[in-house]
Amino acid sequence: MKKGTVIQKTRKLIKGVGINDILIPQFTKSKIYRTWVDMIRRTDGRDTRLLNTTHPYYKDCTLDPVWFRLSVFKEWIETFDNYERKVIDKDIIKFDNKHYSPDTCLMVRPVVNAWFKPEDRKRDRLPRGTAYVSGYLGRKNHRGGKPYRAQIHNLKIEGNHVVASKGRDHLGTFETPEEASFVFEKARKEQLHKLIDTETDPRVINALRNQMQWEVLHNSYW
Repeated sequence: MKKGTVIQKTRKLIKGVGINDILIPQFTKSKIYRTWVDMIRRTDGRDTRLLNTTHPYYKDCTLDPVWFRLSVFKEWIETFDNYERKVIDKDIIKFDNKHYSPDTCLMVRPVVNAWFKPEDRKRDRLPRGTAYVSGYLGRKNHRGGKPYRAQIHNLKIEGNHVVASKGRDHLGTFETPEEASFVFEKARKEQLHKLIDTETDPRVINALRNQMQWEVLHNSYW
């Protein structure tokens, strides 16, 4: 062996597929690396404990093989300004999307990501933003005596930032879930405008506007 030759130790694949081909020292402590590993874990059924307990909504999610290489993912994520303060989102560009890829994902502010996180409505089958009034069956006069309520996390603009309310704000009680849903979706549209008005990335702005148009076309209240 020639003097000065460096022997590179073969790195173990992440969850059997992830190839860490970045040789920058301490890169495994970076935001990019952590985001990449988390994405691999939540896709293609690689972490069953994660999918069956804390994050069941990632079930059936898949990952584009092009992102098996960390260097490719790094190149994509660095096209976003302030990516260190953002999170990866798969739900804005395409409704009900379950595929992580450069064409279906964006790096967005946490408040934007939370706004489009899928809801688990299997328990009551009610439209999003609606719920049964607590104690309605036993107390007919509770909150006007109507069985359904609408509620939303209102967004507040503080300078160039948007902050979500800690709790859900009450929008009223209604005779039918359709009426409650109509009021919620109207309020949701107003909140979406706040996200758009404070966004700086054209890709995210375009995706938010497309989402708004999709929701208008596909939400049926009556």
